[in-house]
Amino acid sequence: MDIPILIRKRDGSRYGVTVPDIPGCVTSGETLGKAMSNATKAIYGHVGQLVEQGKAFEIKPSEVERLSSQPDYAGGIWALVCLDLSKLDDPPET
Repeated sequence: MDIPILIRKRDGSRYGVTVPDIPGCVTSGETLGKAMSNATKAIYGHVGQLVEQGKAFEIKPSEVERLSSQPDYAGGIWALVCLDLSKLDDPPET
């Protein structure tokens, strides 16, 4: 499934990334490419922690058009991160 992310850069700062469909999942990067790479890692890390903790979760990807019309998500660059939940099926290494 494709998860929308919002990338913004404020003057003199890093690129910040917000994942609207996964509350609390944020990251950043010095470059746009690094921010996108870090977003993928942050999503898998965040969801992986929920799985490890046995917490129920549901991810329903929103339409970028709907998200971008909301004031909290105005401005920035929208991108999609491909999330494959089957990658989380592997048991943790001990």
